[in-house]
Amino acid sequence: MHLIPFYVVDPELAAQETRVINLLARHGGVPAGSYGLFEFYCPDPDCDCRRVMLNVAEEKHPDRFLASISYGFDRDEDMAGPFLDSMNPQSRYATNLLQLVERLVLSNSRYVARLERHYALVKQAASDPRHPAYDRLQEVLADDARSFPVPEPISERPRVGRNDPCPCGSGKKYKHCCGRSGYRTQMNADERG
Repeated sequence: MHLIPFYVVDPELAAQETRVINLLARHGGVPAGSYGLFEFYCPDPDCDCRRVMLNVAEEKHPDRFLASISYGFDRDEDMAGPFLDSMNPQSRYATNLLQLVERLVLSNSRYVARLERHYALVKQAASDPRHPAYDRLQEVLADDARSFPVPEPISERPRVGRNDPCPCGSGKKYKHCCGRSGYRTQMNADERG
């Protein structure tokens, strides 16, 4: 599932509420600089994952994420986090950035409540065709559906009577071929040799 940046749903609010960590000096191996925490959410209105992916980028290179941190709002879940998401590339600073984010940002209950509000706004936008971001969210969902097609359901085989020809193509009656007691799997003719 592709996640959607919060600024796609509400650019103005995202600009006002994106958290930035300013390091005036090197800290725990992370160079001095300004690091933005860009929020990404699941756009599926039917999914109740209750998570945010915080992608950390340096101000000088906002398009290059240094750490992708998964955080679940339901704190009693096994995978609540925060943790570095293994599905995303991580920089050499990722572990130290995770520690900074955990200590300086995710320990703030007001900030976590803000993230939950943003999550709810994304889910609302994904459910409301009148929302300006609705079409974009639907595109993301459609792209995911094309990327991961749902397999066709396996139709049940028609019931074969004991005296009917065996469906494997042997020409024998089912009861003398694949329907023998203790041998319930059907074989292809070429498998029997």
